[in-house]
Amino acid sequence: MDYLKYVDGDSLLHKLDPRTKFVFFIVMAILTSLVKSGVALLFLLVFFVGMWNVCKIQKYIFILFQKLKVLLIFIFLLWFILGLFERPQAGNGPVFYEAMIPFIGGQKILFCFDWYDIYKGLVYSLRIFLMIASFYTVLLTTNFSEIILGLQKWKISYALAFGIGLVFQIIPMIITELKAIMEAQSSRGLEIEECSWTTKIKNYVTFSLPLLFRVISKGQSISLAMHYYQLNFSVHRTAYKKIKASKYDAYFILANAVAIAITVVLHMQFYIAV
Repeated sequence: MDYLKYVDGDSLLHKLDPRTKFVFFIVMAILTSLVKSGVALLFLLVFFVGMWNVCKIQKYIFILFQKLKVLLIFIFLLWFILGLFERPQAGNGPVFYEAMIPFIGGQKILFCFDWYDIYKGLVYSLRIFLMIASFYTVLLTTNFSEIILGLQKWKISYALAFGIGLVFQIIPMIITELKAIMEAQSSRGLEIEECSWTTKIKNYVTFSLPLLFRVISKGQSISLAMHYYQLNFSVHRTAYKKIKASKYDAYFILANAVAIAITVVLHMQFYIAV
């Protein structure tokens, strides 16, 4: 099962106007960029899980989570380690260990392992996951043509609509290329799964260079295809499928508005600076 492509279905999300889902992604991307309260983010995660279960796409989200584990752990460890060398910025929570460690030239640096280090790492990991998951939710339930048609309904030029729709196609393509590189390297003996997290992170960095060349090659292929088919953005285009909002869009917008309002209130009530 290719978890990176549009999956045909009859769920609430599939029935929505693509413009509604596009706005959903933009709003959630902004919200997860601004909200830094662990309580608010946990509520948002619960809302997402409920939405995924109602629309019966939770199994695809679980696969996404499995693929993102290394990235999320890396983000957690990054902020956790950085936090070990500073005092907690807020609250009077427990400090598990604190000491001054000798450094170069007789200097000493602070080493402070406290609750805030764990909290900060979890908050940043959760923010990244929710942002990626909101994008993936749209990708999973909206095909390429629907994105373009929806944007054109907003009087956006076909060239710009095509470019935005192409972005939604290219990102999964990049991840697919990374998967192919990983499988190729694994067949040559490079351990990927049965190794430590530090080795996995190192291997992902190793994959970045061949991935760059593969992405450039894919870009050239797309460019050549557009040239050979003489794609002309100035030509007026019609479509068999009509895009319009329905009662399902109203239900979805209302549910999201309530969830966003609750998230903002929780953020204001339980905000801890990170």
